[in-house]
Amino acid sequence: MRMLKSSAWPWFLLGVVLGVIGLVVLDGAAGAIVLAGGLLAIFGAGVRVITRNDSGPPDDRRVPAGRSGV
Repeated sequence: MRMLKSSAWPWFLLGVVLGVIGLVVLDGAAGAIVLAGGLLAIFGAGVRVITRNDSGPPDDRRVPAGRSGV
């Protein structure tokens, strides 16, 4: 369980597996629901990868308006 909380790669794998099951194995509404769940898992994993270690700009670079900063 700790791996799912700290890493995004298991979510990518789960999304791919659900996508394959939804496209190949299941048919109709059940396949569409499983496929949507897989796409949601892939989207969530992508958000987790993008937002990881996003510290933002340091505050000392900011210059008050009207100043050249030199």
